[in-house]
Amino acid sequence: MEFSRNHSSYLLLGLLIAGISFLFLSLLASLSYLYFTQSIDSIDFPYWFVLATIFIGLISYYTEKMRESFKNAEFQLFKGSFQLILVSVILFLIAQLRSWWGLLSEDVFMDSNNAYAFLYLLSGLHLLHVLAAIPFMLFYYLQFIKKTTNVFQREMYFADITKYRSIDQLGLYLHYMGVLWIILLVSFTIMAILI
Repeated sequence: MEFSRNHSSYLLLGLLIAGISFLFLSLLASLSYLYFTQSIDSIDFPYWFVLATIFIGLISYYTEKMRESFKNAEFQLFKGSFQLILVSVILFLIAQLRSWWGLLSEDVFMDSNNAYAFLYLLSGLHLLHVLAAIPFMLFYYLQFIKKTTNVFQREMYFADITKYRSIDQLGLYLHYMGVLWIILLVSFTIMAILI
């Protein structure tokens, strides 16, 4: 299968990622500005974020497995990788919600201090962007199940460059969400240590 990322849909994905990056960088810059110009109270680091990081790492790992198995037309590996991505996304969301629940149970709210406000805001925005990928994942997965009921359909599915392009773009987006989460985790860790 001859594949190239020279397609207009990659430009749209790049613009989407650039917009998301600008949003998060501007919020992190605002937090840094507040740190250097005003007094920001300390935060207790939500350790469930570390577990969420493991799940987002699994998402990236299985995304690569999914893309490779598509290239090699490995039906079972592709299906299993896709299912494990969906499970990892759900576990990431649960870990994220558990982190917030832990903070809320300690009476730590957005208005507790600026640092917590940014923690909730940044992690909440990230959660929304991960949630935005779920309909696409479900659509691609259900399309895959529907269109691969026999061997001939499987061969046609794995030979379709547009299907691979969609899977590749989904993979790029999920990897980006993983990198963004690592940046946020490092930022939260620095906030917990320095402030």
